[in-house]
Amino acid sequence: MQFSEHLFRVGKSKNQGVSLGQTGAKLTPLMQQYWEVKNQHTDKVLLFRMGDFYEMFHDDAVTAAPILNIALTARNKKSGDETPMCGFPHHSVAGPISKLLEAGHKVAICDQVEDPKLAKGLVKRAVTRVLSPGMVFDPETLDQISANYMAAFDEHSVSFADVSTGEAFYFITSSTDLSESLMTLLKPTELVLTSGQRKTTPLQLSEVCLSVHDAEAEGVEELPGSARRLLSYVQSMSCGDAVELRFRQRQTGKTMGLTERVIRHLEVFETYRGDKKGSLFHAINRTKTSAGARKLKDFLRFPLRDAAEINERLDQVSYWQAQAAELQSLRETFSRLGDIERRLAKLGQPSATPRDLQSFAESLLVGLQLSPKIPGLDQFDLPAIHDLVDQIENTLVDEAPIQTKEGGFIRKGIYPELDELAGLSESSQEQLRQLEAREKKATGISTLKVKYNSVFGYYIEVTKAHTDKVPDHYKRKQTLTNAERYLTQELSELEEKILSARSKRVELEMDIFLGLKKKLLHFRAELLGLAEAWAQFDVLTSFAWLALEKSYCRPSFTEGAAIDLVGSRHPVVEQQSSNRFVANDVKLEAGHCLLLTGPNMAGKSTIMRQVALCVLLAQIGCFVPADQASLPVFHRLFTRVGASDDLSEGLSTFMVEMQEAAEILAQSDNKTLVILDEIGRGTSTYDGMSLAQAILEYLVADKRPYTFFATHYHELTHLERKWPQVHNAHMGIDDRAGRIEFLYSLHTGPANKSYGIDVSKRAGLPTSVIRRARQLLNQHELGATEVGASDQLGLLDQVFEPALPEASFVEEEIKSMAVKDMTPMEALNRIFEWQQKLS
Repeated sequence: MQFSEHLFRVGKSKNQGVSLGQTGAKLTPLMQQYWEVKNQHTDKVLLFRMGDFYEMFHDDAVTAAPILNIALTARNKKSGDETPMCGFPHHSVAGPISKLLEAGHKVAICDQVEDPKLAKGLVKRAVTRVLSPGMVFDPETLDQISANYMAAFDEHSVSFADVSTGEAFYFITSSTDLSESLMTLLKPTELVLTSGQRKTTPLQLSEVCLSVHDAEAEGVEELPGSARRLLSYVQSMSCGDAVELRFRQRQTGKTMGLTERVIRHLEVFETYRGDKKGSLFHAINRTKTSAGARKLKDFLRFPLRDAAEINERLDQVSYWQAQAAELQSLRETFSRLGDIERRLAKLGQPSATPRDLQSFAESLLVGLQLSPKIPGLDQFDLPAIHDLVDQIENTLVDEAPIQTKEGGFIRKGIYPELDELAGLSESSQEQLRQLEAREKKATGISTLKVKYNSVFGYYIEVTKAHTDKVPDHYKRKQTLTNAERYLTQELSELEEKILSARSKRVELEMDIFLGLKKKLLHFRAELLGLAEAWAQFDVLTSFAWLALEKSYCRPSFTEGAAIDLVGSRHPVVEQQSSNRFVANDVKLEAGHCLLLTGPNMAGKSTIMRQVALCVLLAQIGCFVPADQASLPVFHRLFTRVGASDDLSEGLSTFMVEMQEAAEILAQSDNKTLVILDEIGRGTSTYDGMSLAQAILEYLVADKRPYTFFATHYHELTHLERKWPQVHNAHMGIDDRAGRIEFLYSLHTGPANKSYGIDVSKRAGLPTSVIRRARQLLNQHELGATEVGASDQLGLLDQVFEPALPEASFVEEEIKSMAVKDMTPMEALNRIFEWQQKLS
């Protein structure tokens, strides 16, 4: 199994159980407390709260400092115990945690769990949250348009969960290959294994964080083992926080079979260079919400294969396409919706604030405005949710503060007890102003001030110039460079009154806030269901907008019918090209093969990919880039495009190609679309031609899928005579006036010649190289190669039918020349080129 071992850390820390520092000195009480916590979390980076900072020590500091780009320093330098350490302010914790998780590390957050002012001795600390790449701290730090799955598998199932959204599902599988295929398709950031799986699993995954967890959740026996393990793991990492995952079964038999390899070949989510721009997703994404974009990605990974379900989506797209003005207004509303799923997940955390609740309520209100437009929402208690939104908005002040420690986020006039405490607090402030005025008058010190800070509380401050006027009943509290700070009995009593009122006020406001949050989370399951409905509605209305914007048409479906695309275009290339895209008609009967020949750059790969992408778009319920489209419903889609080594597995380009071809041949049937581009190019010419012909014959004779087969082996075009299911086609080229021009139009029949040397000339190869290549080409075409001609031709005769004799290339060019359209100079240049070729 290919794992990134640096992401997997279990077992005892080398410091576990120590009671002495590195120099042998006795540990301080603080460091003893640190090691008591650290020894329970040896596989994690421990963030240890000290005042306003989170600190890391020893190996954790050495590991984290370069990742966080912060200075690595040392503790107790003077004592000789130079413990490595680094840290950052507690209020900026989200960013550093995200960086550590992205680097594949687990994180344990150790907070102060009692008020330092009330602590007797060392402040109590405890781990309040454990995080991993699959257990995020702040959903807003994630890629907003990508899911963040963790996964688990067993012999019969594979399960996925995204705690940032509450999404959880499982597949019942019959093979390890299917589990691996699903995981490579969904790309989990964390894989939860049992101890036995860690040692024996045959899965081939790389760059994934591994976690070992053997327990399974109880009371959910209806779930498969992999789902119960994931649920137990999430609960163990939540430190008592309420985390709700509702698993549902998804069935691979209801969706088109796609692999990660096909997704990559068709550049669905990113190009071969790894760019998002230039992908199918980038070209068609018109969603207005993050959840909508994530749902669109899910559609693309799992296209439907039930015509009725597809048409249900297409019906909605058709409806909104016809309502252009209302659709535009609807999209403006969607832009205010926000990410319901991840905001709800954040509200479930202890760190959630009244501002978070207020923001979520505002988003819910937008969603409720959209709901009457969406069919099938009768199952949800929308009136009750609307009432709760109103209660939240009427309870919280406008623009609730981010921090809660000072209170002030509950409206006045709703809770009499709270109003009384707020009034007491405000009247106390007036009493402080009156006390200050009295003390100024009594002492004659005009600069006397009554002040407050969080460390010393309330005090009277007098500058050094007036300390001789300070009365005897003033008790000195602190000495500064330019002033003295004092306490009086009256001020101490007033401070206790103020702080008591403030504390009770904040405590009561927090109780009200937590009550509102609890009511909201009571609707968690319904809210997640609504969020999914809103996200899907965002996708379908975005399809309608895309159809209007790019003139897409609604596809129709007939089981076992021909692929019939009129005026089809490539959805990505047409948006990127500065020139007008050349549309083509493509028709292929069931079980037939379109054999495409012609040079590189002529558009063979483009037209094959655009057929595959039109099929993919149609089966997710999207209109397609064509004037008309009639399609069968495909159960599988396979591609073999381009050449790539798999160096990590020690596989050559040719071996990868043959492995992919073997998979296609084994799994194809008459409900499969197969795209094969230049099969057999990774070996010698005659080996490659032989394999290409054998593969093509096996497909048309035994498997009967819908096949598009592009090749440079012109010798294969004779198969049209042997197999009626094979149809030759080529991309149009204008080679008049001594130069070639690609027309990008599809024509029946084989290409009449190869233009490889002409293309190479356009690429800028030296003239001498081009001249020599033409000489060698003439020799090969005449069957007089300099070395081993008779042996090679003998092999070819065994595999292919003899080629028909051809006229010389000069005669062919003369026949095809449009003499009337040429100037005298163009004709002279053409004659000069013939001289060069024949010399």
